[in-house]
Amino acid sequence: MTTVLLAFLLLTAYFLIGGYFNDLAEAEKASLMRLNGIAYTLSMQIDGDAHQRLMAKYRQKDAILTRQQDSVYFAIHQVLRRIHDANMLNTAIYTIVLDSTNACFFSVTSAETPYFRHPYHSAPAMLMEKHAQGAMIPRYQDEFGHWLSAFAAIRNSAGEVVALVQVDQKFDEFIEIARSDVLRNLLVSLLVCMLLLALLVRTLQPILRKERLNKEALEAANLENKRVNEHLQISLEQVTALDTFRKEMIANLSHDLRTPMASILGYLETVLLKKAQLSEAEREKFLNVALSEAKRLNRLVADLFDLSKLESGQIRIAPEPFNMAELAQDTLQKYQLQAQYKQVKLRTDFSENLPLTLADVRWIDRVLQNLMDNALRYVNEGGFVLFTIFEKDAKLHFKVCNSGDPIPEAHLSKVFDRYFKSTNRKKDSTGLGLTIVKKVLELHQEHVWAEVENDVTTFRFTLPLYP
Repeated sequence: MTTVLLAFLLLTAYFLIGGYFNDLAEAEKASLMRLNGIAYTLSMQIDGDAHQRLMAKYRQKDAILTRQQDSVYFAIHQVLRRIHDANMLNTAIYTIVLDSTNACFFSVTSAETPYFRHPYHSAPAMLMEKHAQGAMIPRYQDEFGHWLSAFAAIRNSAGEVVALVQVDQKFDEFIEIARSDVLRNLLVSLLVCMLLLALLVRTLQPILRKERLNKEALEAANLENKRVNEHLQISLEQVTALDTFRKEMIANLSHDLRTPMASILGYLETVLLKKAQLSEAEREKFLNVALSEAKRLNRLVADLFDLSKLESGQIRIAPEPFNMAELAQDTLQKYQLQAQYKQVKLRTDFSENLPLTLADVRWIDRVLQNLMDNALRYVNEGGFVLFTIFEKDAKLHFKVCNSGDPIPEAHLSKVFDRYFKSTNRKKDSTGLGLTIVKKVLELHQEHVWAEVENDVTTFRFTLPLYP
């Protein structure tokens, strides 16, 4: 019976998987031919000389901010828009220019908002290799999903390639349809399998029942004793683990939440009970303190929530290639006002041409923000915070340095522990930011450490390079 069912399931899986990939291949082939026809039609309709003059006239990124700013841009845009609407495409059509370094930039798009000379970071390799001949790009994947693309060369009157026109179509909808078909067929196959199983069980049931009764009669006592012992052991372990977890959770929550909650209640009760005796300035001061403690409590709850997800294994990272220098610049920009208020200088020491790193950009952004929060919390007024990035030993190394109140050297190995309190810990610190940093980098199979030299505290971590 097992052999028959296994053979049936293997055959079903073979035909379902084969049909799935065949459907995808047919849909991909048809869509690529359609996109290729659109691309070549557009390449013949676009005036290459006009396009070349447009790019020569506007050499800076975002030099064109509206589609009607330049008549040549608007004319090419109208051609792209007309073809886009006529073919009911779900993504914009755009022309691309390759500069002398073989980097891609967008030039004219059918979209309402120009993305003039914006870098095309995820250009497919085939586009770079065969841009002069034009080509169809089979299914590929980037951070936005699965795509099919076709491109054709735009030439000037001298026959020179001055730009490319690329037409895209998102392939995810085809994949979803194919998967739905597979699922539907799978359900039908499972129904047939269940009917076959029921028939076999009905036929063999008398034989199986007799065999089972004989076996149970011989082993009943032994199995019962073994089962009772196992259940008792499992129950004891579960009760012990649950009690330990409950005590730890209550202790941790009480430890983290008691102080800010007590401050909030104390100041609010003071305002209510003594409102007639307090001046307007005193009431405002007490309310501001309560608000500050409430914000601290909110940050603490958010950090506890994120840390619990990281520690319980609920977080799954999604690595992708990105520019660490750009992410660092974005992080520094967020803290400019806070640094100016504290008269702190934000410095950088890295090249914009660093190799790409491979990591989950959302969680690495959280790492940078937590390290920046920590640096600004402990930097002295008029001091500095320095971001350094460099490549070494096939890794990308990142350093956040701040002057000011340094961590005692004896505490350097403990600052990432969840409830460790250093002698220089600030009152507004939740004590969880560095722990979250460590957990995130552990998910990336990387590590973070702290250093102190000449009253400068440095936090360092590494990330893998994108191959």
